[in-house]
Amino acid sequence: MAQMPIRIPSFDEQRKIGTFFKRIDETIALHQRELELLKQTKKAFLQKMFV
Repeated sequence: MAQMPIRIPSFDEQRKIGTFFKRIDETIALHQRELELLKQTKKAFLQKMFV
């Protein structure tokens, strides 16, 4: 394989990329918890409707 230069982001840029993905992960986790609560609420309402 020919010698190809590989660009490696600076440490500061790597940290910013890491922070970006961490925030995305946190947002996804938040929405997953919210979805689970909504599903539980739906289930509770359905149980009350069809006793």
